[in-house]
Amino acid sequence: MPITFTDEDLMYLDKELDERLRSIRQGIDTLKAKGDTKFCNKCGHMMHYFKIGNGRLFNCSFCANRTAEMIK
Repeated sequence: MPITFTDEDLMYLDKELDERLRSIRQGIDTLKAKGDTKFCNKCGHMMHYFKIGNGRLFNCSFCANRTAEMIK
């Protein structure tokens, strides 16, 4: 017995995926607005940071890229 999808079924799958992607984008936008997070230049993943004195060391757990910046 073959499985068939109608156009209505495919629209529902696309809507569900769009809603998930939209919520992820909204979460990323709120993180960007706070200014505490930085995204990796190599891979685009979110970088974790450690405060050391008056500087921050950013470390990407995905590609191991590291950057540092001074806190004003």
